[in-house]
Amino acid sequence: MKRIMFCLICIFVGITLSFSVQAQESNLTRDFGIGLQGATPEFGGVSFRYTGLAPVYLQTVGRFILSDQNSDHMLGAGVSYAIFEHQGRWNLSRLYFTLEGAWRYERRMHAIIRKSEITTQHEKTRDYTTTTLGGGIAFGGELVFSLGGIPLGLNVEVGQGFGREKTDSESKGLAGVYVGMGIHAYF
Repeated sequence: MKRIMFCLICIFVGITLSFSVQAQESNLTRDFGIGLQGATPEFGGVSFRYTGLAPVYLQTVGRFILSDQNSDHMLGAGVSYAIFEHQGRWNLSRLYFTLEGAWRYERRMHAIIRKSEITTQHEKTRDYTTTTLGGGIAFGGELVFSLGGIPLGLNVEVGQGFGREKTDSESKGLAGVYVGMGIHAYF
């Protein structure tokens, strides 16, 4: 199984590099990007980027999940400032600082089964909601290269986050290191 995964990764990297070399010097500076962005432990979704104000970049991230009685919604935004950008022949790289914030609402229905004295079961559902509001500052990097003529950007960031999580019964502060990753296609 490990050999198969290794072969698939090698094939993917080979195809990516092949398309990148064939694209020669394509225009990697586009104003809009769409993709996926996530950060540990619980934020992430579909992402939209605007790079037309370079070296300042704007980004929004959101998701809306509704499954039966359960729901999970998230909305985030960030402002980045590129401290270093370099455009080579086949890629564009940038290092940046970013200030980000996000809101998340999660609702879960749990079934509680109780047995009575007459050995009949009663099912009761309880609604649990969690609201999380967080923010943070991060340092990251992005590598943009052409894949079949489409600029594709891969980014990684590490930062310090803080926030507050409120459940039905308690409210607590949150703080810690977070890691984020994303992939975007620019047009």
